Amino acid sequence: MNLAERAALLPKSPGVYLFKSAKDEVLYVGKAVDLRARVNQYLAGHDQREMVHALISESVDVDVVVVNTEKDALLLECTLIQKYRPRYNVRLVDGGGFLYLSIDLQDEWPRYQVVRKRSRRKRSQVHFIGPITSGGQARKVLTFVERSFRLRTCSNQELRTRKRACLLYEMHRCLAPCVGLCTPEVYQAEVTQSLMFLQGRHQPLLKQLNTQMLQYSEQEAFEQAARTRDLILAIQASTSKQEMVDGRGGNKDIWGMYREGERGVLAVLPVREGRVQAPVTLRFEAAVDSNPALLSSLLNTWYESGEGIPDEVVLPFELPDRAALAEVLNQRRGRRVSVLTPKRGEKHRLMQLASKNAQATHIRQQSAAAHRRQILSDLKRICRLPTLPRRIECVDNSNIQGTDSVAAVVVFIDGRPSRAHYRRFVVKTVVGADDYATMREILHRRIRRGLAGDAGWELPDLIVVDGGRGQLNIALALLSDLGVKDVPVVGLSKPRTERKRGDRDTPDKIVLPNVREPLVLRNNHPVLHLLQSIRDEAHKTAVTFHRKRRRKRQLSSPLDDLPGIGPARRKTLLKHFGGHAAIRQATLAEIVALPGFGKTRAQNLLQALSEADDV
Repeated sequence: MNLAERAALLPKSPGVYLFKSAKDEVLYVGKAVDLRARVNQYLAGHDQREMVHALISESVDVDVVVVNTEKDALLLECTLIQKYRPRYNVRLVDGGGFLYLSIDLQDEWPRYQVVRKRSRRKRSQVHFIGPITSGGQARKVLTFVERSFRLRTCSNQELRTRKRACLLYEMHRCLAPCVGLCTPEVYQAEVTQSLMFLQGRHQPLLKQLNTQMLQYSEQEAFEQAARTRDLILAIQASTSKQEMVDGRGGNKDIWGMYREGERGVLAVLPVREGRVQAPVTLRFEAAVDSNPALLSSLLNTWYESGEGIPDEVVLPFELPDRAALAEVLNQRRGRRVSVLTPKRGEKHRLMQLASKNAQATHIRQQSAAAHRRQILSDLKRICRLPTLPRRIECVDNSNIQGTDSVAAVVVFIDGRPSRAHYRRFVVKTVVGADDYATMREILHRRIRRGLAGDAGWELPDLIVVDGGRGQLNIALALLSDLGVKDVPVVGLSKPRTERKRGDRDTPDKIVLPNVREPLVLRNNHPVLHLLQSIRDEAHKTAVTFHRKRRRKRQLSSPLDDLPGIGPARRKTLLKHFGGHAAIRQATLAEIVALPGFGKTRAQNLLQALSEADDV
């Protein structure tokens, strides 16, 4: 039974449909009021978009899940998208890079942290503020909170082990709960005020702080009153630049969209307490759905946690399932949510502003992409490459006098780092600090995986080696031995220590196969900058991996690898005997007396320690 025959048998009921490949991989998840009609729209062939054609040509089967209502279809669609992560569902290119401030109210002394993903655990107790679009903005927000609200910034380990208050307490930037200089009630009040600020509830917060300042003044606690006054001024300054659009202090999310073909940008303008916050833009690509279906699916996922859903969600166009979406948002929030598409007035103006932000972001990103394509074209011409180098890889190794030897392969796709494709290696066959042998081993392992057809290990369009003619020849010889003839290699040689006239560093040199003299580009040449950034990224990744392994080795215990000795028993041994030397001198009876140690386990422990000493 082919796909068309399978579709003809689908029910005319609301539900969710799943296109599947020959390998039973879920390619796309969608919802519909009439499953048969919706699936047949894809199969009719009227939609000529490239991604729709690719989806249908790759699909061999379609499964459906029938539900009772359109609302149930929305809920199930969200669940299945989160579960399967289908390739053809709308993919937010920037979504994985968003940052959040998180605070866990279940902690005895909560603190703020910058996190990259929203945890699903303890959702009712962990608050996430965001999304924040850049690391710089996240640090700026966190710095303001830490300077304005006297919450701890130390780790849990530091909190448990500190014996006296740190400098932040002396600077009036921490309440020093670590040494008992504040009560839980006072600390919790500070947490509550900080959350009010971050969640945009500025007016109630300012009212509370003004009352607090007057109370301090009446009590002649002038230092606390002055600190509260400074906090009021700081909050007022942070909100003064925000445009007031709702004198009633409403909370809204204003959505806008700009799309060209299968790519585009969504923008949301959050309005909190009547004031417009910084816009958040979401770049998407490979979109199969129409604009209404795409936006509905994204909103369903965006508000999946139920946290941060505002009173109103303002959309740039009508959604066929608007009523069902509003019902789902109501259920998740626990309060009424209005889903609107205004035709005039202030909300319509803000919706147009959000769409203009989306368009401006798309144009800016397309210009940046065109610039990167031009750089890659120049790289192809300068380095005499057979094809445009869309996938570029660079390998680098790191060790200290031959110990803890590791290497890393970084991947740039279309001129940008693709960290999901980075690979880190522990050197296995090379003894000592031999850069040539290490490069040969790592390249051999990497290319072998590519030749085997392993997913994610596709052969690159260009390999960049950090070094001169020697490193280049090693890479070329290895590729020749493996029978790889269509992967070009270039070397990037660091300058010598001499300097040019005017005290300017000599630029890096590009070493090409079968070209006697290396290429020397000007210091600010975009092609040179790209190659340098790839090499520096490889060096940073390798060094970071090396430090991690070295630190783990240095902090390891002789008890770590002993059979039957886990973290709890290891802690018991160290706490009772005080150190590894004392454990080695312990008798069988002393170890058996400890909780969790029987005679057999104690005998095995002493035998393993004795064998380790003999090595």
